[in-house]
Amino acid sequence: MIATLILKNKKICSLLAAAVVALHIAWDHLDGTVMTHYLLAREDLPGISNWWGLLSIPLLSLLLISISQKLQQIESTAYDLTTLSRGFVFALLFGAGIALLWEFDLAHILRFVIWAPLLLAIFVHIHHPLYLLAFVLGTMFTFGGVLPIGIATVLLLGGLVIWTLFRILFPFLIKKIMAVV
Repeated sequence: MIATLILKNKKICSLLAAAVVALHIAWDHLDGTVMTHYLLAREDLPGISNWWGLLSIPLLSLLLISISQKLQQIESTAYDLTTLSRGFVFALLFGAGIALLWEFDLAHILRFVIWAPLLLAIFVHIHHPLYLLAFVLGTMFTFGGVLPIGIATVLLLGGLVIWTLFRILFPFLIKKIMAVV
């Protein structure tokens, strides 16, 4: 199981993530230049170099795996490891799909697909730290090591809000409406 391996080997997973980022940057460097990603894809706005991925990805993996370990220790927030593994793989593939849509210049499709997690959050629990890590790893090769963290954080916080609304607020409103009727 993927989740079991990740949760039991925090330092190894972080070192592996650092090695992957280092290989990617080395490849870019040997190919000519390390990419800089500009805000809103406009060169007149500030840019973020892929070199920052050497710091952000290993730290992110350490942080998120630590949080996931703590969540697994608390019974009320513990997740089924099979479900966690499936979600990790889905988030990794979703991130890779987003990256591929961008690489193949399919932004007209991407602008709709990027919101899929928020729609999915109505039905499925998508706001787990390992899902954020998987999404970032899936998009890292196209968008670098910093930009995906911001995108994933916004999507997961939006998913948390939607999940909470549909689990707490809507049943409460339905009860009130039914009491009136």
